[in-house]
Amino acid sequence: MENELTERDILQKALGMLQNKTGLTAIVEFEPNIHKDTPRPDARIRLIMQDLKWNFAVEIKKTFTRATLGGVVHQLRKFPERRLLVTRYITPQIAEQLKEMNIPFIDTAGNAYIYEPPLFVFIKGDKPIDDYRKAHPTRAFQPTGLQVVFALLCKPGLEDAPYREIAKVAEVALGTINWVVVDLRQRGYLIDLGKRGRRLVNKENLLARWVNAYPERLRPKRLLGTYMTTDTNLLKNTELANFGAYWGGEIAAAKLTKYLKPQTVTIYTREKPGKLMLTLKLRKDPNGNIEILKPFWNFTSDWPHLDNTHHDLVHPILIYADLLATGDARNIETAEIIYEQEITRFIR
Repeated sequence: MENELTERDILQKALGMLQNKTGLTAIVEFEPNIHKDTPRPDARIRLIMQDLKWNFAVEIKKTFTRATLGGVVHQLRKFPERRLLVTRYITPQIAEQLKEMNIPFIDTAGNAYIYEPPLFVFIKGDKPIDDYRKAHPTRAFQPTGLQVVFALLCKPGLEDAPYREIAKVAEVALGTINWVVVDLRQRGYLIDLGKRGRRLVNKENLLARWVNAYPERLRPKRLLGTYMTTDTNLLKNTELANFGAYWGGEIAAAKLTKYLKPQTVTIYTREKPGKLMLTLKLRKDPNGNIEILKPFWNFTSDWPHLDNTHHDLVHPILIYADLLATGDARNIETAEIIYEQEITRFIR
């Protein structure tokens, strides 16, 4: 029977493979299993070879894909000390990408990248041999739960509203709210203050979990199609507000930060794509660089931003998540700028 690997199992197996392949030994110190307002690693380790020692803050991920790469990299960069990603398996392609970003990692198959001169380790291409099953996501991080969490993060104070109002804002069934609230409470993200109502806490940690789950569990379900256009100028000059639509992803980030030259165009619209296709001269193309998605929220996308002019953009939390989901290094840098400039006020 297949067993589910715990985070400790993954760390111990990955360190065992590292020792077998390199001769490095490790001393492990697990962090207390409590939530903090500041980023906290899952564990700390000390790698030892002869009289040399290297300390690392460890982030453990049971699964790791290109879609979740951006969120994990941003999380790792919050640690002031050396950081190390530990997961079950890193593909050769992602291994190369992490090496280019200088993000150290080890996995349970024996793949690794560590560059701390005079220590250099780079192993890729080894396949995992263990049988395991993925943990079933908790209800707050299933698709409809992710819609609720997104609404709570974007609308401070919404957690204290009646369930019916939360359901309307998050565009989910009323019954969804109760089990999401229970799950968030059990996991330390929601506290009950009695007559003073409910309060969302540990928002930074909650956002990090949402960003990692969103690209694989919710985003694909909202994709209406991918397209190409023969008239890029028409696309750039279109007022999406006329279509009840919003810019997301790279193009929204470019408008917000002036830091990025977008390669992919992301549009969120409640209308059927036909009208946009006709106006923007779009044609369906599975390899196209224009993606149209259906929104999963029912509130205005306006927010208190720096110049109060970007009414045609989705919420900055979603821009941030869209950028991280690409796994592109330049997009991750831009996401970090948006995080500092726009998002911190929502998670204080």
